[in-house]
Amino acid sequence: LRKGIKLALDKFDSYKLAKYKSENREIKLVDIFNLVHPKPNSNNQNLFSQLIKGTLKSTETWEAKLSQAGQAETQEEVDLLKKDAWVDLIENKKLGYFALLRNLRNIIIQAPEALDSALRMLVNAEHIKKSKVLPFRFITAIDEISKLMNPESRLVINAINQALEISLSNVPVFNGRTLVALDVSGSMTGKPIDIGALFAAALIKSNNSDLILFSNNAQYFDYGTISDSLSTITNKIKSGAVYSSTNFHAIFLKVKSAYDRIIILSDMQAWVGSNTPAQAFSNYKIKYKCNPYIYSIDLTGYGTLQFPEKNIYCIAGFSEKIFDLMVTCEQDQAVLIDRIESIEL
Repeated sequence: LRKGIKLALDKFDSYKLAKYKSENREIKLVDIFNLVHPKPNSNNQNLFSQLIKGTLKSTETWEAKLSQAGQAETQEEVDLLKKDAWVDLIENKKLGYFALLRNLRNIIIQAPEALDSALRMLVNAEHIKKSKVLPFRFITAIDEISKLMNPESRLVINAINQALEISLSNVPVFNGRTLVALDVSGSMTGKPIDIGALFAAALIKSNNSDLILFSNNAQYFDYGTISDSLSTITNKIKSGAVYSSTNFHAIFLKVKSAYDRIIILSDMQAWVGSNTPAQAFSNYKIKYKCNPYIYSIDLTGYGTLQFPEKNIYCIAGFSEKIFDLMVTCEQDQAVLIDRIESIEL
């Protein structure tokens, strides 16, 4: 691990060193230097020295530029410098995709002149593919922009919806039949149902999946067609939420056919029945002569485990790595261990 970190640090330029120096955190980049002792070369010797001495300045990151602007003496100067900073970052493509997504509201307010260029970056298919951004990453941006209620916000939300559709290219297409089961119980109210519904809609559109909504009972849900927009399917799914109790057994009592995988999206807070749905799942496998992969995705990270069995993958949280992990696990059940053991240091 130390060798790997040393190799990575050799590739850090002034921008990356400054961006990740983490001076205000408990563990700083300089602490990592003290642990692994990277050997400087002619290209980075001066930069390494500055980092260790605490004199390395962050000048090119968007955080640094906005921080510098905020140090002006008058509010008028602050506003002007922030506008200039955003224009420079956007026009010269110094703003990463995630940073752009997180700062759309600020750009609308502080630098409307740069908005057209920012929106072109936002819907750029190459940028979206390279960033590996997944559809649920856009939820917060939509929520924030919706609060502004002005003509610019409508343009931005329209662009976000375009980017949402393009981001589906980052969702893998699995072999065989896929069932998505979304928890619509009371504990999913708020952010969990927003994320879960969009997650489900992305899987539906990319894999032509079937959908079951479950709470106390479970029902197949007619979400329309995969030609509908991601937002339309997401909102339709949310309209089907009933917010009652949670019964994982109901999923397997309702399923009508064999599937190659069943993806369950939930906070895993189940109080119906006195045991896990292991028996219901076993009965389903026997009835339909199948042995699907089960992906139990805990959207809130509470840690509750509903499926402690083989061929079951329990994943907490959500990130751009989830789908990569799912694809990898279907290739080899021991693939994660194999990959770690294959690394040569």
